[in-house]
Amino acid sequence: MATITKRNNSYRATVSLYKKGEYKRETKTFKNKKDAELWTLEMELEKGRGKNIAERSTLFTEFYRTWVNTVKKNDVREATFINYMRTITVIDTLFEGIRLKHLDDIVMQKKLDHYAETHSKKTTRELVLKIRGSLKYAYARGLITNDFGSLLKSKGQEQAKKNIALSITEFKKLRQYCINHQEDEFNVLVLLALETGARRGELLGIRKEDIFDSGIYIRRSISPTNNDTQLKTKHSKRDISINKDVYNSLITLAKSKSEYIFNWNSFRQSQQLQKLL
Repeated sequence: MATITKRNNSYRATVSLYKKGEYKRETKTFKNKKDAELWTLEMELEKGRGKNIAERSTLFTEFYRTWVNTVKKNDVREATFINYMRTITVIDTLFEGIRLKHLDDIVMQKKLDHYAETHSKKTTRELVLKIRGSLKYAYARGLITNDFGSLLKSKGQEQAKKNIALSITEFKKLRQYCINHQEDEFNVLVLLALETGARRGELLGIRKEDIFDSGIYIRRSISPTNNDTQLKTKHSKRDISINKDVYNSLITLAKSKSEYIFNWNSFRQSQQLQKLL
């Protein structure tokens, strides 16, 4: 039941809510009675649609933590879940004390802009994507009145480009060097990367049984952060044909291996590649 009480020059609207066996109240003050009546009507309609109005007083930090640990935990790979877990600390810092019912695109954008002042645009974009996912879920549950996630913008510092593509001439030179210096196992790994375009974790996950007559099977991916060997997506499972010279290099190396073809080398391939280049 909703009530409106006149208090001096303002009107206080109150709506009764039911949460976890207890009756709660949601209140809001307006300058005129018409706005107060409109708000109470909207709230009563929301209640009638089964929306969780009482839950809108939940802190966004608390909601986000629960969303990550319940919804996303069973929805993504272990490596991706770890990435989600890292964002909880960021959310706790940015949105401390802010409740779901007080959130809108302006409030959230100001917080994100503050975060972007000291972070790259790429990092900010990744955070925004996760927040959008949580807001979409909150809206579906009736915890926020509209899904404003699409209005959020990713700002941030533009970082200098780290990776510079090789020219065709440089590519051929690197490939020939790796073919001529197969005594170094890493050169065979680079040769296979040039040939297939496979991800580092996928190449490190190749076993002897994954080599067939004219190529390799991609069936797992090795991660530097956990023991999860699942591929990134369902489409990542594939068979890749390779040229004869690359195939011969791989077969020669495989003869000296018992399981995995390549040494993981504490996942320092980036440093090794920089030196090789």
